[in-house]
Amino acid sequence: MRRISLLLCVVCLFTAAAQATDLSIGVIQGTGSESPYLNRFVNFRGVVVGRYEDQNTRGDVYYTLFVQDVPNATDGDPATSDAIAVFLGRDSRADVALGDVVRIGGKVTEFYGLTEIDDRGLTVTVADSGSLPAPVALNPPADIVAAATYFEALEGMRVAFAAEVVVAGPTHEGCGFAVVDAAADLPILRRADDDPTGRAVPVLYPSDLDCAGIPQLMTGDRLRGLAGALTYNFDQFKIVIDGVDGLAIEQDGPPASPPALPDVALPQITVATLNAEDYFDTTRDTTEEGEPVLTADELAARQAKFVHLIAQPLRCPTLLALQEVEHEALLLDLAAALAEPCGFTYTVSHRETPDARGIDNALLSDPRRVRVEDVTLRQSCSPAPTAVTDPTIACSAGQQPLFGRPPLQVEARIDGRPFTLYVNHFKSKRDGEIDTDLERIQQAVTLNGLAAERLAADPRARLVALGDFNDTELSPALALLTDPAQGGRFVHALNIIPAEQRYSYNFGGVSELIDAILLSPALAEEATYATIIHTNTDFPSGWRLDTSAERLPYRASDHDAAVVVLGRSPATPTPQPTPAAPSPTTMPTATPLPATLAATATATPMPILPTGTPAAAAPTTPALGNGRAWVLGVAAVALVVAGGLLARRLAHR
Repeated sequence: MRRISLLLCVVCLFTAAAQATDLSIGVIQGTGSESPYLNRFVNFRGVVVGRYEDQNTRGDVYYTLFVQDVPNATDGDPATSDAIAVFLGRDSRADVALGDVVRIGGKVTEFYGLTEIDDRGLTVTVADSGSLPAPVALNPPADIVAAATYFEALEGMRVAFAAEVVVAGPTHEGCGFAVVDAAADLPILRRADDDPTGRAVPVLYPSDLDCAGIPQLMTGDRLRGLAGALTYNFDQFKIVIDGVDGLAIEQDGPPASPPALPDVALPQITVATLNAEDYFDTTRDTTEEGEPVLTADELAARQAKFVHLIAQPLRCPTLLALQEVEHEALLLDLAAALAEPCGFTYTVSHRETPDARGIDNALLSDPRRVRVEDVTLRQSCSPAPTAVTDPTIACSAGQQPLFGRPPLQVEARIDGRPFTLYVNHFKSKRDGEIDTDLERIQQAVTLNGLAAERLAADPRARLVALGDFNDTELSPALALLTDPAQGGRFVHALNIIPAEQRYSYNFGGVSELIDAILLSPALAEEATYATIIHTNTDFPSGWRLDTSAERLPYRASDHDAAVVVLGRSPATPTPQPTPAAPSPTTMPTATPLPATLAATATATPMPILPTGTPAAAAPTTPALGNGRAWVLGVAAVALVVAGGLLARRLAHR
């Protein structure tokens, strides 16, 4: 009997000790960017203030809870968050609802800046049902660093906007969108080189599995009643809203007719670029989970969107660079579909790249004016680890292939004149902006070296580098390509567009220019107009497959198309040094061109661009073949930007 009593006492003591180990969530979160309990098992109790389910490209669905301290159990420290994310993995825990009081036991981890409880060894027990706590009214400071600290102290907690907010643009996740204070001007935000944390707050629906039945919002829509749990990923704090009930949405009605380019005529050339956002077929070709596989209906819808965009707003450009296309067969089908509205069948220039997901670069060209002479990929090697495998190139020890998607170099004659075009898709920021900066810088150095070789042989060479550079016009990578002081060999032809319209992509509610058309100095002298056709980035991703008459013109991709016109209309007098360039006029053409389309917006008049380095000057950028100089150049650039990258890292989670 004494032994049984002793055992019972031991059990009682163990139970009491276990209960005594319960922590407040604020203590688990701590005051820093990482939990002081990182990689340790903890026990706590709280109320469920958010649920989120998301699906990857392979169809796997994952679930997350957000659990907040009950009011009388907080640590009382405003510098620590009173809530935390609980990752459930593939266990939906359908028995757990918003407002439930739960007991949690699990391991503390950091997932790309988000403090969370891991699903391995996780225990979730519903202790009681309750109600949601009142949300914390958001009032972030304007300063970027201060805003990051402010949001860190609210991570996981139920928050709300105190007043009306305006949609700053769709997000890349599910069917979400981003909002800013209603007092902001549209277009909402412009990003140059840093992430304005706290100015735009992305909003996620509780589920991104299906966009049907939820509000489809576009830039400029207004709403009230937005509340939910604050989470963090892709370098931004985001709100997982409670649901759509209680949201008051104010929309201005259907979008205006999309803009169209003005008439062009010989000898003018239109040069355009578009990231086609995963333009894939219906077959799985790789083992990568990120490879999209479309149904036949989805593929047909996407092609219909592209045909409309290319034939009408873009007006069948002379040259069209495409990124994120899977196979040449897709492009041939697209060219065939464009034959009737354009009046000709595009020539397709394409090569398969070593990209793990299977996305490639391509060029469509008007065969009436363009004769393609050579098409090749320009791969090179990198002294930094890139994780790229490319059997077409042998790199020396300690080096790896640099480009997952090497520049597509196309040698062509346009109206008999030689041109060299480089279609680019630089390293994305999917693995983190800071962690991928060096690769984009190396890629820029390589591309600049290709241009330097050509310009050394012919200072008047006509070179065009265009595509998705995954970096803004003021980033280190683009500066290396366009700043003469750094040896840049190109002129950024889109920089003439007014700042409020100079964006081609929207990330988390921040409009930014990451697509570019770069011209060699001699060719920049011929640039007369530039514009960006804003039919995609400001519209919801739920319209991507909607081919109804009112939505067909919108959301063909998550990027907007950029266009530059080269050459002057025959009837347009050459401007004198001081007057502004005249507006374009319709002129007869020597060859059949598409029928005139009613323009609802005109391209931006573009004066003669600066030519940078004089024609007789020797190139200062090392040629590609000079491997040692190239490596040293990359290293020097890395040292220059290292301080800036460190400062930015400190400002972000």
